[in-house]
Amino acid sequence: MLDDLFSTGRIKLRRGDIFDQQPLPLNLDDLRQNQRVEGMLLGLAVGDALGHSTEWKYDSDTRHREFGTIVDHVAAGNVPGGRISDDTQFSFWTLQTLLDRGSFDFEALACRFVERRDLVVGMGRNTAAALSRHAERLRTGTPLLHLCSGDPEVDGRGNGSVMRLAPLLLPHLRQPSPALYSDLALAAFVTHGHPAALAATVALGHLLWELLRRPLARAPEPEWWLGEFVRVASQLEPARPRYGPGRPPEPDLLRNFDGCLWEFVEGPVRKAWRQRMSVRDACSLRGFGSGADCLQSVPAVLYILMHHGDSFESAVIAAVNDTKDNDTVASVIGALLGALHGRRAIRQKWLDGITSHSLGDVRGASDRAAIERLARQAAQKFVVGSIGQQMLDF
Repeated sequence: MLDDLFSTGRIKLRRGDIFDQQPLPLNLDDLRQNQRVEGMLLGLAVGDALGHSTEWKYDSDTRHREFGTIVDHVAAGNVPGGRISDDTQFSFWTLQTLLDRGSFDFEALACRFVERRDLVVGMGRNTAAALSRHAERLRTGTPLLHLCSGDPEVDGRGNGSVMRLAPLLLPHLRQPSPALYSDLALAAFVTHGHPAALAATVALGHLLWELLRRPLARAPEPEWWLGEFVRVASQLEPARPRYGPGRPPEPDLLRNFDGCLWEFVEGPVRKAWRQRMSVRDACSLRGFGSGADCLQSVPAVLYILMHHGDSFESAVIAAVNDTKDNDTVASVIGALLGALHGRRAIRQKWLDGITSHSLGDVRGASDRAAIERLARQAAQKFVVGSIGQQMLDF
């Protein structure tokens, strides 16, 4: 499918060398013994739940004035603490599809998202529109598949595909192949057609694989995060058209920027690091921001990892407190550092505090029980190589 999209020009992405690259093998014994797959999946859910209640109503300054430093689940307004949102829902519905099928299947994933869309908590406008088009396509045959993600010049620059990428690595853990990168691109293309979102999904998926290759808790040097992201994303984003401004208010470092996401990371983001700009300033309107636009949230993820990659707890707390779209930034960071540091790095209190029922478990289990069981099943199937218990139905 991806080769056809490339050959017909129906995906606004360059066919970089990454799509022919063989991912280096992983130490499966290490992944199993240190529960690194479980850490990746549970870390994603924990980051989402810790941030969700204080997401869009607050920037970092107003959040700090009202709550101080958030270190646990908090209720805010009408939103209770310990509630997961679309970040975890889409990720774990992706995981369930992979468990059912054993590998990535574009149509199966699109169908599951369409079937579950009425359950989604906090779904973005672009994702909602894309799923409505897929629902019509599945019913009538139109619009064509490549039109479902919208106009790539104006739609889909958000982070809705980045937040759900982690499970896509699972079918490749035992037998790495270049199909990993195709899966990442196509899974993003279900809802997001903008080259920034597509390139970011593939590049962050590559970073996640490399973290699983590293020894447990051995964080890379700070500028590694930028260098590896740029190395992959620069192969993928077209040179033209240049990206215009996002929705107001525009952060200072983006206001006059003209270029691609990887150029922004290589330029202003690296400069902010070398000038020692604080995380809070960098992720605010004084820096590059941290809204749902990939040109804000992806730099925010990388910048926090540069400062706190050696600590799951410190990174997630920084993401929850110092970013605007804090549930998504914290969930992406939670997946990356959960994979690096393993299950034991995640506070049990943070997991136990997830009390919502948003995944649609037909058995009535809480989201916490569902995600813990699915994480165990993922490790059993994709790391050990078999699954010995009945799968959880959604």
